[in-house]
Amino acid sequence: MVDITFVSPRYGSDVVGGAESAVRALATRLAADGYDIAVLTTRARSYVTWADDYLEGTTTEEGVVVSRFSVDYPRSPNFDALSEPVRTRVSEVDLAEGLAWIDHQGPTSTDLIDAIAEVDSGVLVFTPYLYHPTVRGIPVAKMPTILHAAAHPERPLELSLFADVFSAVNGFAHYSRAEQDLVLSRFPTTIATPQCVLGLPVEPPPFDFDPRAARAFFGLGDEPFVMYLGRATAGKGADDLVEMFSAVRRRRGSGKLIFVGPVVDGLSKRDGVVCLGPVSEEHKFGLLAAADVLVNPSPLESFSLVVLEAWLAGTAVLVNGWCDPTRDHCVQSGGGLWYRNFLEFEVALNRLLDDTELRARLARAGKSYTTKYYSWPAVRRRYFSLLSLVKQSAIGNSV
Repeated sequence: MVDITFVSPRYGSDVVGGAESAVRALATRLAADGYDIAVLTTRARSYVTWADDYLEGTTTEEGVVVSRFSVDYPRSPNFDALSEPVRTRVSEVDLAEGLAWIDHQGPTSTDLIDAIAEVDSGVLVFTPYLYHPTVRGIPVAKMPTILHAAAHPERPLELSLFADVFSAVNGFAHYSRAEQDLVLSRFPTTIATPQCVLGLPVEPPPFDFDPRAARAFFGLGDEPFVMYLGRATAGKGADDLVEMFSAVRRRRGSGKLIFVGPVVDGLSKRDGVVCLGPVSEEHKFGLLAAADVLVNPSPLESFSLVVLEAWLAGTAVLVNGWCDPTRDHCVQSGGGLWYRNFLEFEVALNRLLDDTELRARLARAGKSYTTKYYSWPAVRRRYFSLLSLVKQSAIGNSV
């Protein structure tokens, strides 16, 4: 009997994405604790194409039973252009047009939806809110449902169809207080639905990492460097970061900006900007520890794992002040600074680069916050409390 079945558009150790990484972090830890955990997903690795990259069928990965299903059709290469009319008049889009947009966005998999309908034990957990498996899967679910929405203040959240989606689930696991506030403001009736601010488990890696070795391996020398970690896209502020950092570098006369992770959108070529691409976990933490500052310029984050990983590696952070979840991490922990425009970015970055003791003090505060609130035992307690409430609520509603 399966205890929890996660439903995600993509799943795998080589899948780069916040919601997908969150699912894997929870699934693998729960499986390691002895629970029967399953994942229903597609064969896709890329959210850009939804191409069937993985083999179809069921495998056991890190103790998790993973079933992958073929995608009915790939995402159209001109999907962004096709969706522009929907995004620009989002308040006028009716249910039928909204669902058609969801189907075109994908990943559309009839077999995956059928598999969701066949789940007959435990709890079904869907993530994120925006994609086809969640929108089409929740209505066919026979077991209690929890939504890890990973919601941002973005135009699609205003589509009328999501009022039905959010009202249909039995519980919510929010990644931050800011996300919970956003969902409650958009869908006020969800206040009566069992929910918690869960966050994610963030713990030190089970291996040693060496900042000096990381610098030497990538040929970074002794020059101070700022690090960006994750998918480099325009939507996550990567282009803006290049431009702002380059302006600061011209005035300082030195410094590097290191991008670690896949570059989805081409970045402007600037002196001092280095793209390392995806790296191993050992090298990732080595680079985090070697960096003078981690910068997360994204205006749209629901949690931001990389901010807390930087603190565990002993590095201070600088975040986009327009992003409520990352700014809230900094406020609650006292572990980082934030900016809302170029002037604030320049002042904050210069202050961090010039003050070793400040960086160390911020990193210590961030690490303490991460250990207290986002260790696996702390997250697990919150999650099982929610699961209990959801099951009780579902039983009460069925009587």
